[in-house]
Amino acid sequence: MRAFASIVFVFAFAAPLALLVAQEPTPAVAPVDFQKQIAPMLLARCIDCHGPKEQKGDLRLDAKAHLFPQGDEAEWSVVPGKPDDSDLLRRLGLPADDDDVMPAKGEPLTKEQQELFRRWIAEGAVWPAEADEWLQKEIAAAVIPKITFDLPPVDDAQKAAIAKAVQALQKIGAVVQPVAADTEALDVNLSLLRDKVTDAEFALLVPLAPRLVWLNVSRTAVGDAIAKDLGELRELRRLHAANTKLGDAAFTVAAKLPHLEYVNAYGSAMGDGGLAALAAGPKVQRVYAWQSKVTAEGGKAALAAQPRLQLDLGDYVEGRLAAAQKEIDERAARNKPVNEMCPVATDKKVDPAHSVEHDGRRIGFCCAKCKAAFQKDPAKYAANLPPK
Repeated sequence: MRAFASIVFVFAFAAPLALLVAQEPTPAVAPVDFQKQIAPMLLARCIDCHGPKEQKGDLRLDAKAHLFPQGDEAEWSVVPGKPDDSDLLRRLGLPADDDDVMPAKGEPLTKEQQELFRRWIAEGAVWPAEADEWLQKEIAAAVIPKITFDLPPVDDAQKAAIAKAVQALQKIGAVVQPVAADTEALDVNLSLLRDKVTDAEFALLVPLAPRLVWLNVSRTAVGDAIAKDLGELRELRRLHAANTKLGDAAFTVAAKLPHLEYVNAYGSAMGDGGLAALAAGPKVQRVYAWQSKVTAEGGKAALAAQPRLQLDLGDYVEGRLAAAQKEIDERAARNKPVNEMCPVATDKKVDPAHSVEHDGRRIGFCCAKCKAAFQKDPAKYAANLPPK
């Protein structure tokens, strides 16, 4: 009897506890923030083709009213609450070689970015008014000519140091020139000197720091030892460092430059750490890192951390090459003659260069003369063709 009472007590205690555990709410997933998560991707990857200047496919994505025009609900490419009925989402997920894939330029959006779009649509495709204002400001800022730079003033001593550094660089064969006639901003190209440019020559750039905005050190012999000097170039906007030994140490320093927007690290020693640092940089928008040490996982992490980042890892190239090869193979298969032996000179093998479409099939001949004879009187040689 006591044992039965104990069982009843345990059950009576455990049942409410189990009920509490079962009813404990699962952590809620925060809804997608359009302005922070979707709008930056629209700005970085979509507005060029679907914005104020151009509206490919009559699609415009720079304001809510353009994506959701009143009275044309049947034509909306985004159907709030219905991701599977939204043509925009469908096009984001097309293969890279598809003519209708979006974005049409650069590599496709990652699966994580596509999933953000899907969640946003499923949650009702909320597009707040303040996001319109943010997009308009960002677009207006983007159309400012690249030759316009807000450079710091320099005194006479700095001007003299800059002039001396320019002479020294030109003496070793560097190309040093103003970005445009109406600006003091400088563009320096060391790539033509190849391995003649080492860490020592890179140090010649430091006096140019107040005016150097574009720099090309691709194919030179510079390495991570330049990191300190690179950190001095605080007006730098573009850095071309393709096919160099620059690694995470140098790119982590570059990431802290207040105006750096573009980095070409193709074939460099940059890895996931350097990319993560660039993604966190204050102004970095585009990074080209094909054939670097960046991994696919590192690329995904960088894009997840910074939606505005345009990252090109070249991982779409193999897919496009494979698609192109498939098309070539299919075309070759379609153009392959159905016959091995010439139907005119029956003892000779066909040359695919001499062929013609006849009765829905491609017929091959050994030479142009036999081809002409067949075309003149196909019925005469029809018996020499393989049966359908």
